[in-house]
Amino acid sequence: MILLNDLLIQEQVLTATFACDVQRCKGACCTLPGGAGAPLLEEEIKPLLLAVPSTLSYLNEKSLEWLAANDPVEGKRGDRSVGCIDDAACVFVFYEKNVAKCALERAFHNGESDFRKPLSCHLFPIRVANFGGPYLHYEQIEECEPGREMGARLGIPLVESLKDPLIRAYGERTYERIRAASRGEDEGDV
Repeated sequence: MILLNDLLIQEQVLTATFACDVQRCKGACCTLPGGAGAPLLEEEIKPLLLAVPSTLSYLNEKSLEWLAANDPVEGKRGDRSVGCIDDAACVFVFYEKNVAKCALERAFHNGESDFRKPLSCHLFPIRVANFGGPYLHYEQIEECEPGREMGARLGIPLVESLKDPLIRAYGERTYERIRAASRGEDEGDV
């Protein structure tokens, strides 16, 4: 583990290679069974709720019915998540050629919303835990094997693949330190 700017980082985050291969995984991270959807930061709740209307034109009937009957945000303060249908697919999933995609992100890229998607989705397969401060760890799920294979084949470091969300979460300066640490050029804070 390495400590950078009060950010504890698992060694695997710095050494792994990864490049999402959505054509092979079919967007599995958005449809995993297990009940809870993407974790939400408290400051993401209002922007997500404001973005819901911009997603409706992308969603199927089942998602629309679910949203009409349920709040898209579940859980209690400090432990919030996006709602899921049948304890699996995120309520904001839509399909394009059998690939699960995010209606929040589509609306964002089409200029219909200012909210891209939850940071936990954007950072995946990096997860953030809290042990008195943020702890970044690499969650290796079977469904992401195509991304690990592509990353290894192309030689793309995980932290480079996730540059945009890491900058969104921690800023450009911290990202540059994370990237330097992945190259062995920054040994962290003492």
